[in-house]
Amino acid sequence: MSFEDDRRRRASTNPEEWFSILLALFATIGGAFFIGSYPAYTPGETGGVAWAVPVWIGFFYLIIQMMFLLFSASQIRALGVLDSVLAIAPVVAGLVILVQIIISPTFKEQISAYQLNSLAVLIVAGASEFLLTIWIRFVLNRRTVSFGGGEM
Repeated sequence: MSFEDDRRRRASTNPEEWFSILLALFATIGGAFFIGSYPAYTPGETGGVAWAVPVWIGFFYLIIQMMFLLFSASQIRALGVLDSVLAIAPVVAGLVILVQIIISPTFKEQISAYQLNSLAVLIVAGASEFLLTIWIRFVLNRRTVSFGGGEM
């Protein structure tokens, strides 16, 4: 085994990180598509439990992401940065939609309370997952970020 092979092996992302990245991208694309394509969607008068579906989806998203994060934190190997960077994607997509609602009067009139609930879940679950990712990377794994290397 050469130094080149060892470096190439460590440069790849862990399987748990890939699943976490794919789940974050799927949640971002799925949530933004659902809210953007069907802004007036509402489950109806007899929807009842359907109003809680986005909350439960966000809850399960957080549980799965925490599981992936703790699996990757329990292993002694180099962790990638891509998972930490893409963890913010659902929050950014949610905030872009929120800004669109605020500045666009036609979109503001079309969006239903159910979709506002879905948007809130997207932003809160994404922000929670991002903060958990950063916290686990820096606190549990004792990772730090360093800029520069010299003394002052």
